[in-house]
Amino acid sequence: MRISSSLSLLSLLLLLPACGPTSRADAHDQATDSACDYYDACEEIGSGEGKTFQDRSECEVKIRDFFQVAWTADNCPAINEKGFETCLERIGTTSCSSATDFLNTAILVCGAGSVCQDVED
Repeated sequence: MRISSSLSLLSLLLLLPACGPTSRADAHDQATDSACDYYDACEEIGSGEGKTFQDRSECEVKIRDFFQVAWTADNCPAINEKGFETCLERIGTTSCSSATDFLNTAILVCGAGSVCQDVED
């Protein structure tokens, strides 16, 4: 019984960090993964004419750079959890064939004004 209780406590302790606020670095990583999954689903990754990225690695580097510029320490002192979750959800549902939908997601839904908040908030 002691082993079972210890394992339950260990499991709880491992989950606790996931309950805290999302760091900017974690947000960059999660948004990068979601965006590259989007590009992959839209068949924009791979060799061939008209592809946005040659491979997943190129996608990750360029997309991470995009989010690092969008959510800097100056304009994004903290992540708004609800806004960030909305951003991630929206990335996954953005239409592959609509430039307007893509721009709305990239600029409005996932912009600093929606995803970031002041530390005091």
